[in-house]
Amino acid sequence: MKKILAYIFVLLFTYPSILYAEKWHINMKKKEKKDFAYYVLKAQSDNKMVFNTRNIENPNIYKFFEKFEDRLGVAEKGIEFDLKYSYEGHEKDWKRFDILGHAQRFQIMEPYKETTKKNKTKWYRVAYFIPGDIRTDKHTISLFDFKKLYGKGEKSHDGSFAIVNNRFTWNFNSPNYASHTNETGSEYLYPEHYVVNLDPNFSPLKGKWVNVLLNIKWAEKGFMHLWIDGKLRSSYFGDTLAGASSVRFKFGPYRHHMHQATNEGLQIPDVKIKYSNVGKADKCDDLWSGCSEILSQLNDKSQVIGARAVVLCSTSPQSSSCRNLGYPKNPRPF
Repeated sequence: MKKILAYIFVLLFTYPSILYAEKWHINMKKKEKKDFAYYVLKAQSDNKMVFNTRNIENPNIYKFFEKFEDRLGVAEKGIEFDLKYSYEGHEKDWKRFDILGHAQRFQIMEPYKETTKKNKTKWYRVAYFIPGDIRTDKHTISLFDFKKLYGKGEKSHDGSFAIVNNRFTWNFNSPNYASHTNETGSEYLYPEHYVVNLDPNFSPLKGKWVNVLLNIKWAEKGFMHLWIDGKLRSSYFGDTLAGASSVRFKFGPYRHHMHQATNEGLQIPDVKIKYSNVGKADKCDDLWSGCSEILSQLNDKSQVIGARAVVLCSTSPQSSSCRNLGYPKNPRPF
C-alpha cells in the first residue's frame, strides 16, 4: 500500500505549477461555439467556454458525433477526443522541465469572467465514455479539473477527476497549504490534497457512459459533494476556497508524467475519450433528472462511499509525503 500511495502522489502532485500571469485562453469561433453548444455544453456553460492556449494543435484531435451507444444501450451525442502520443503537445507541456514528452492536453475552460466567485454554490456535470481496455501505466489522464484564481491568475490547483496509473481517483484540496516559488520563479500555493481512490467494483468507471455530478460551495465554510451515476461517493464539509477569489472549471483530456512511463520502455497508447452533457448551473434540476434522490443521500457530515482508500498528501518543490487516513475502517476520513 505504501508503494501505491507514493506512486499516486508522484503522478498527481509533482506536476509543476503554471506561470499564472500568462494568457490562458483562445476564444472559440462562431462555428465552434455553435457546435459545442449543440453537442456538448449545457446550462451556464453553453456559449461560455474557451480553448486552453496549451492545447494540442492538430485538426484531427477532436470530432463531434450525433449518437454513440454503449453496451448498456445508453446513447448520447457529444465530442470525441482522439489523443495520440504522436501529436505531442504545446512546448510548455511537452518539454516542461526540459523533459521531452512530459504532457499533452486538449482542454475546454472558463474565461476569467465566467469563473465562479467566492462564496457561490454551483452544480457541475460531466458525462464521459472511456474504453474498457484503457491503460495509464505510470502516467495520468485528468478528465476534468478545477483551478483556483487569486485575482485573474491561476495560483493553485484543486479538484480533479483522473486516472492515475490505472486507478480512478477524485482529488481535492484541504484548507492547508504552503507558499513556494515555482519553476517559473513565481509564487505558487502547494496545498495538502485528499486523494479518494475510487473502487470500480462499486460501480463501473469505464466501458460505458459514466455521469459525474458535483455540488460545490466555494467558500471558507463550504462543501464539495460528488456523485457517480447517481450514487454519492464523496462528501466534504469545510474550507473549499483557501483564500482564492474565484475558481475555474476545465474539461478535456490532460495527460501528464508520460516520461515516467517511456523512461521505463513503456509505450503511451492512443486513446479515444468521449464527453457529453458538460455544464455548470445554479440548480441541480438544470443538469440532472431526479435531484430529490440525489440530495436525499447527503447528511451534515463528511463521508466517503465506494472507495479503496483515502490518503492525504502534502507537497513542495523539494519534498512530498502521503499518509493513509484509515478508510474504510474510518468512513469519515476528512
